[in-house]
Amino acid sequence: MRIRILTVGFLILVFGGNLFAAVPDKLVAPRSPGNLKIDGDPADWQIKFFADEQKLFLSKDNGFINVGDISNDKDFSATTYAMYDDKMLYILAIVKDDIIDKGNPPNTNWKNDCIELWFDGADDVGAFPGQPDNLQLNVDVNGEPWIYRDVNLNAKLVPKTEGAAEKTADGYIIEVAVPLAEVPDTKIVDGGQIGFSISFVDSDNAVWNHLLWLGNNEVNINEWGKLIFSGETLAVEPLNKLATVWGSLKIR
Repeated sequence: MRIRILTVGFLILVFGGNLFAAVPDKLVAPRSPGNLKIDGDPADWQIKFFADEQKLFLSKDNGFINVGDISNDKDFSATTYAMYDDKMLYILAIVKDDIIDKGNPPNTNWKNDCIELWFDGADDVGAFPGQPDNLQLNVDVNGEPWIYRDVNLNAKLVPKTEGAAEKTADGYIIEVAVPLAEVPDTKIVDGGQIGFSISFVDSDNAVWNHLLWLGNNEVNINEWGKLIFSGETLAVEPLNKLATVWGSLKIR
């Protein structure tokens, strides 16, 4: 009997990590196969080809809510994907959200439902704000990309950054292309990385709820994760086969 108990205990130790695993602290970005159009339509991302390490599902159960509350996954949850090429970093967020706030102007888009992206281009931690390679970029449900880096650059349009958003039956989609030149000291090499984090604003009738990927304070750069650049190009298939995939996303 003692041996059997020890065996069960060992299995719990081995498999418990899978049952109660923490959210990963790394997101892998494959190289883009090209022809991405920033329009809020994820069909050209061909997301079914993304491996588990190349997508991040975030909800109240695995993220940290440092302001407000989120009731369940229908209230708010999101899956985020990243790709890159020689000039741009691409981010796609497919979000479930039962109440969407979008009435605030671009220079206060953090009051709208939005994704917040945090970059440490040199991957040297340092201070946020205060160093040029450490910046925050918000893209809201109006598709407006605005930068929040320090007092001098706060609430400015990011040069040549593209943003787009579309409402869906159960939430919204945000798509963004960030010029890598806007993230100083970023080196695009196979296996290279930058410091990176993601947070979301779930504004429900002007009630501000805030969900973080990692840590408990979004501006604490020591709590950010990593974005890893894979040398492999994402596998794709002809886009004319994807109508069913896009249709299923729109009606869930």
